[in-house]
Order: sequence, then structure tokens, then C-alpha cells
Amino acid sequence: VRQLYGIARPPIAWDRDYLRARVRAYDPTTLSQFTATGEPVWAGEGNYDPESGAIPLARVRFFERGSGGIWLNEQQESVLSMSAETVRATIAEEGASFIGDIQAITGLTILAVREAIRELVAWGLVTNDTIEALREIARWKPMVQRTGGDPTSWLPVDYTPSPNRKFSRVRPNVRRLPKWRRPDRPGAAASAWTGRWSLVQRRGTMGPNLPEEERAEQIARQWLARYGIVSRDWWRRERPPLSWRSIYRELKRLEFRGEVRRGYFVKGLGGAQFALPDAIEWLRAVASEDQSLASFVVMAASDPANIYNLPLELVDRDPLSRPRGSGALIVTRGGRVVMAVEGRGRRFSVADWLSADEVAAAKKALIEHLRGEKSARYLL
Repeated sequence: VRQLYGIARPPIAWDRDYLRARVRAYDPTTLSQFTATGEPVWAGEGNYDPESGAIPLARVRFFERGSGGIWLNEQQESVLSMSAETVRATIAEEGASFIGDIQAITGLTILAVREAIRELVAWGLVTNDTIEALREIARWKPMVQRTGGDPTSWLPVDYTPSPNRKFSRVRPNVRRLPKWRRPDRPGAAASAWTGRWSLVQRRGTMGPNLPEEERAEQIARQWLARYGIVSRDWWRRERPPLSWRSIYRELKRLEFRGEVRRGYFVKGLGGAQFALPDAIEWLRAVASEDQSLASFVVMAASDPANIYNLPLELVDRDPLSRPRGSGALIVTRGGRVVMAVEGRGRRFSVADWLSADEVAAAKKALIEHLRGEKSARYLL
């Protein structure tokens, strides 16, 4: 997780794909234990639809506590529902609060509180000190789409509301309400949305107001630790709240100090490239190995380690390197794509230069990855 600090990716893919591809026999409870230490903080991002007013949670990023000001963009003006405004005001006044406390103070139903929290998470306004809450948010679908109009238009003409009655803007669709879970089934304990909810824009989370040079240096060092080799393509992919010029200037300073080397190491990456000395040796070692003996690696197409999802115009694009769909996977060997997978294994394409034994080995690696995903699905 420390290696992936600062990058925003789909919430469900963290447990399902990214960490499972990096940790052998990955256990989702280890991420819960790491989050309990208080070091990592997670923050959400959503895609706002002005027509319907809906904002589903699209991406989540982890970062070290006290470094949010380096990775998070300036807070945009949010369009919140009445319930979300009430919950945000409650958290701002009371501080970090459990969901039961929020419900007791606001007087909202538990479903209304959860929907309001989901909305606040999608706007990047609140976070939680547990990973279980994030997993619940990732599963939670918006119950209704907020649109304009009279909120009481669906009620009978002679209906008289009770005092302090609050209406939703549209009539809820009962088919979109969360399903009840039996308490004796796996995952039922996590349905309580444990942990305390707090605002993201706090000094403890965002950290001090650092100069631009220090923030650019921290981003440069994080990218070197994550990729080994840094070029402008990483800035185009992640879009941090700093210009590439500022980060490039700090990379040059690291080069003058002898900490990194500048050159042209990977074909297709644009502009100057900065690499750690160890990364150069790793590239040479991989190039000298017999690729037919390399093991098969399964990763998500959206994985930060997948260089094929970069818009590399100078490199001939392998048709297998761009499978479609949010849950697409690729199987590689020695850095070369051998299988493109769509629909979590429902459709796949295999490279025509593989032998029958190699195809069987690639499928076996894919099956093991998908089986590991299903074994912990109740936690995702």
C-alpha cells in the first residue's frame, strides 16, 4: 500500500486485484490491521452527473496521514442533498463520529445516513478510520437519483405530513434498497459500517502547508519508489495538483545529488526519463533472462504496473494489451502480454505464438487468481 500511495483507482479493485497481485496468499484482514495503525488514510472521488444529480463512487486513493495536501486537488464546490448537508454539518461540529451517533443527532433513518455518507465519500469530503467502511461504501449503490421538482409530488393530494418531516426528492425504488443479510452468514458483521467518520479537510489529514518544492520532491520520490523509472507519462496518468515542470525540476536536483540517473531506458516513454540505479540493473537482468522460463503474472488492466494502458504512440500496440471493461485482466510473462481477459474470465484471447502447454499454464494462473478473488468476496 505504501508503494501505491497517492494514486486513485476503483475501490473494489484494491482488494480484488492490486494487492492480490503483489502479496502472495493475500489476506484482506492484513489491510484492516494496517489501517488500524492510523498511518494510511483513504479518500474517495466520484463522477458527478449534473442532469440526475447522482455521484457514484468511482475512485479511491490511499496516502500517508499528514500528506493529503500533496495528493488531493483543491476541494471543488459540491452539490449535496439535504441529508448529506445535515450529516456533514454534524461531523464538522461533533468531530469524528460513529454512524450510530450521527443517526441519533440528525434524527435520520439508518438508510438515509448511509446514503448521505456514501454521497460525502464520493465528493471526497469524509473518510473513515477503518477499511471495512470503505468496503461497505464500495458495495453500496445509490438508492435514488436526485432530481429537481416538488419533493411531495408523488404523495396523495390529501396527505398531511407529520411535524419535522423530511422528504426525498424522488420516490425511492424498493428494488434498489439494500438487501437484508442474515447475521449468521459471512460478512454480516461488516454491515454495521464500523469506525468513525471524519472530515478529510483537517490539519491532521492534510498536513502542513509545504512549499511547492517540497511537495514536488515528495511526489518525485514516491513515483521513483512506485515505478523505478519516471517520465512525464506518469504525470499524465495521475495528474497530481502540481505541474510536471515542478516535479521535473526536483528530479533534476536528485540527479545532481547522484540519487537518480537520467537517460532513455524504456522505449515509448516520452521525454527525459529518470531512473533509480537499482531499476536499471533490474531491466538489464530481465533482458538477459530466458523469457520462456518466466512465470505467468495476472494483473488488472487498470493496475499501475501495467504500462500497456499508457498512450504510447511510438510503440506498436499489441491487440491483446487493451482488453475492454472495468474488470479486465491481462496475463503476462516476462513483461509480454500472453492473454487478454474480459468479464472476469467469461471471455479471453490467447496469443497465437503460445504452445498448448503454455496456454494451459497461463489459464492455471488465471484460475488461481479468480479463485482467490471468490474466496474473499464477502469482504470486498
